[in-house]
Amino acid sequence: MEETYYIFTNGSLSPTTRIDTPFSVWSAISRGEIGGAEALGKQMYTVSGDFSLMIDWDKFFGSASVVKKTEKTPQNTIEQKNPSMMTMLIPWITFWIAVSIHPEVGAVITLLVVATVPFMRNHEFVIWDQLSMIAVAVLSAAANVTGNGDIPTNIGYLVFGLFWLLSCLTKEPLCAAYVKYNYGGESAHRNPLFMKTNYILAAAWGVLYVLTAIWTFLLKKAGLGNVLILVNNLIPILMGLFTAWFEKWYPARMARGKRK
Repeated sequence: MEETYYIFTNGSLSPTTRIDTPFSVWSAISRGEIGGAEALGKQMYTVSGDFSLMIDWDKFFGSASVVKKTEKTPQNTIEQKNPSMMTMLIPWITFWIAVSIHPEVGAVITLLVVATVPFMRNHEFVIWDQLSMIAVAVLSAAANVTGNGDIPTNIGYLVFGLFWLLSCLTKEPLCAAYVKYNYGGESAHRNPLFMKTNYILAAAWGVLYVLTAIWTFLLKKAGLGNVLILVNNLIPILMGLFTAWFEKWYPARMARGKRK
């Protein structure tokens, strides 16, 4: 089905999204020589107004080959879903909650959850899913054998934070491994704006959980366990809200051409 686009030049309508680009850049994008998201990430053009339009860039301005490739996907083919961060988070969340309540029983519950996650979720696994399940299984076993849940859960915060930080040393930060499928899949790696946003967020989450390990140790040592429960539940929620805001605000800010 063909789509028709209209351009109004008489000033009768106020634009919700404005794209300022040299004609040479626009031509290169239209010829498929460079992706629209990649060009934006390299600040070859600027965007002001409603930035949400750029998320659907390929839908509106994608090449015919991309559209046809999507249309040719077999309807009767059963494929695994794209990776989901919940596959990584479910073992960790279960571990921190269950083991903190009762080390031995909580450890058994966590191990059962780790064993059933691959069957509960029909998603492809990434390296962070696999490492998380191994780490949680080892820490749960330690809690079950020792009967002590404090040290394993605290180590868990540290390991979880290090996963995020170590991913910043690779070509793909941890969060990008999951959300890139909303931005073109592997092609998102060629978008500097997308990658920089995810590197910043991965570093922020990593630092948060390394600090969580530190203050958890100190507060427990000081006998402030009740305060710790509030802090360790509230801070991740606030960080999640910050992430939701930052992943929209930062790309839009950079797209407007505001550099340091």
